[in-house]
Amino acid sequence: MKDKVAIITGAAGDIGMAIARRFLQAGAKLALLDVDIDALRLRCARDLPEADPSSLLCLACDVSDAHATKTCVDTVAEKLGGLHVLVNNAAPFTPTHKLADLPVAQWNLTLAVNATGAFLMSKWSIPHMRACGGGVILNIASQMGHVTAPGRGAYGASKAALLSLTRSIAVDHAQDNIRCVSISPGAVMTGRLVRRYGSEAAAGQALAPHYPAKRIGLPDEVATAAVFLCGDGAAFVTGTDLLVDGGYTAI
Repeated sequence: MKDKVAIITGAAGDIGMAIARRFLQAGAKLALLDVDIDALRLRCARDLPEADPSSLLCLACDVSDAHATKTCVDTVAEKLGGLHVLVNNAAPFTPTHKLADLPVAQWNLTLAVNATGAFLMSKWSIPHMRACGGGVILNIASQMGHVTAPGRGAYGASKAALLSLTRSIAVDHAQDNIRCVSISPGAVMTGRLVRRYGSEAAAGQALAPHYPAKRIGLPDEVATAAVFLCGDGAAFVTGTDLLVDGGYTAI
């Protein structure tokens, strides 16, 4: 990925930052986007201290906003000299609710960020990728796009939409030399998961027994898959999803 320009949304989160770190090690120039710019800058200072400031751009962006996303994508292409990779990783925290108890505002927010946000970012990125001779769009979906769990209706619906969007982009833009792929992680030990369960130990105790691997995943394991899918070694991989779920959906 040397000298390729990559955008990562939701970059202040653990998975987004893990992908950023791996991309940086692979030689990419990075544009990191997050709705919480202060949290993003703190994480960059802590987790990416070796980054060349001329190759790292941090931008505040609400991916559900059409104007904001277009402005950010155009800014990245202008300042970093093009665009080759887009990682749609942004996702809001989604409380657990049975469907009949799910607030309409929560449903709308989840779909707006997870599905519409990925559409908007892709829409504005594709012309820049086309101008660069091609590129890769990577959508971070979820095992919950394939199966479901109690209280996860909005999240699961949004991630299933993301799987379908992945196939549509791949088919529509193959002739532009643009690949589109997705990763569906299982439960991953992130700050968001700790927030849901109260501690890392509680999260592991609650979730690990449901996985054949008898543990939950790590952000860097998702990042490893992301580097592969966005690199030249996956040049014939498009329109498909890679489950990084410890075997959850196999049983």
